[in-house]
Amino acid sequence: MERIIKRVVISIALALGFAFGLDMRVGSENAYKPFAYLNEKGEASGFDNDVLRLLASYIPEASLSFTSIPWNAIFSGLDSKKFDIVANQITKTKEREAKYIFSKQPYFYDISTLISLENSHIKDIAELNGGKIGVSVGSNHAKNLEDYLKSHPELNIEVVYYKTSPTLVADLKAKKIAAMVNNPIAARDYANAQNITLDVSEFYFEKVPVYLLFRKDSKGLAERLDEALDKALKEGKIRSLVVQYFGEEYAVFLTKEKK
Repeated sequence: MERIIKRVVISIALALGFAFGLDMRVGSENAYKPFAYLNEKGEASGFDNDVLRLLASYIPEASLSFTSIPWNAIFSGLDSKKFDIVANQITKTKEREAKYIFSKQPYFYDISTLISLENSHIKDIAELNGGKIGVSVGSNHAKNLEDYLKSHPELNIEVVYYKTSPTLVADLKAKKIAAMVNNPIAARDYANAQNITLDVSEFYFEKVPVYLLFRKDSKGLAERLDEALDKALKEGKIRSLVVQYFGEEYAVFLTKEKK
């Protein structure tokens, strides 16, 4: 009898918890600025963390908490239930899709695009025919450019390889190259350090969607976050957050598709 009463009490407690509260425990690297990092007060900050704060605002009963964890332990942390959501620029792989639940829609895109100096107004790579484009050696940006040029033999473009990004940006400033291929966010960080203003082209080589990640046993939680994310996207609030962090030029990639 005592066991039955105990089970009933536990069931009621769980039911009340589900009805009146949704504990959203988020795991983030919090060492990857500007996406997820700790501010001077030790608070979880950055774009990814603010996305979760935005989504939580659509769920009145939600409580939000953040756990900082090294990147190499972020998936094991999710598996061991230290938290229930990962928001840390996570992209899809076959292995991850087999093991986890991804949000139905992406909330961000990692971009590999054409970048030049301020006021260059380059709209297409064809405008650089006969010129030089710089890339970081061994990067996915270098591969994207190499693959594109192989499939477009009519273009006479020299690829210049750099071991360090600051040197790549410095040569762009000195006009030793006409443009570079990189992620605009990373490129701007390097450019700001050298007082350089960049022009981000809408021409891109790769757009990789970024998702929220959940365990397979968190289907209910994933569904609630999917509902909130859908509303935030439709109302333009995710876009506003992208503009706040990365500028209007980057926000165009949320909807832009390759021609």
